Amino acid sequence: MENEVPNNPNKEKELVWLQILYLYIIPVLLLYFKILPGNLRFMMLFGIAILLFGIVKHSKWSYADMGIHKDFMKDIIPYSIFTVGGVLFLVWLSQIVPHSPFLEWWENAKFLLLFIPISVLQEIVFRGILMNMLERTWKNVYFIIVLNAAVFAMMHVIYLNSIFVLPMTFIAGIGFAWMYYQYKNLPLISAAHTVLNFVAMILGFFIIR
Repeated sequence: MENEVPNNPNKEKELVWLQILYLYIIPVLLLYFKILPGNLRFMMLFGIAILLFGIVKHSKWSYADMGIHKDFMKDIIPYSIFTVGGVLFLVWLSQIVPHSPFLEWWENAKFLLLFIPISVLQEIVFRGILMNMLERTWKNVYFIIVLNAAVFAMMHVIYLNSIFVLPMTFIAGIGFAWMYYQYKNLPLISAAHTVLNFVAMILGFFIIR
């Protein structure tokens, strides 16, 4: 995908900032301050994804723009290395950071049914859509990756121990954004996120407030 040059760069940037505010930040704050109950977080994420798909359709993005290709398996090696490296990092982290393992996770139907859809939706929302918004508006790749990671980390403020979770998810967001920028492959970044999300959950790093 080649970045499009907007007719009015300042207005385009203002629009993206407003979209980030209203579609990414305010919904998380509504959950954080318990204005909306935490059990609605999946429905909210799904609703935001629908709104963002409306933006995608209006902008006439192609599947390729979002990183959806028929030959997506061509990037399997770098994504496999990234995923294995992430798992090893989480296991190492569990040895030095206090945590509460999610025991008997296989008996939790809600967890089993939701963690894959949530992981995939997060990648669609943050990489497939937000990353493309940023690439079409700014040219500085470092700014794009850091902003994407910061907004992604912000979503995790609803978890306990945010002093630990926010830096960890920001680092993870840098990794996801960098991989997606280098290898624009939505199916594989979603698979990597699902695996790493699963490992982080059963290790007990993510506990909803």
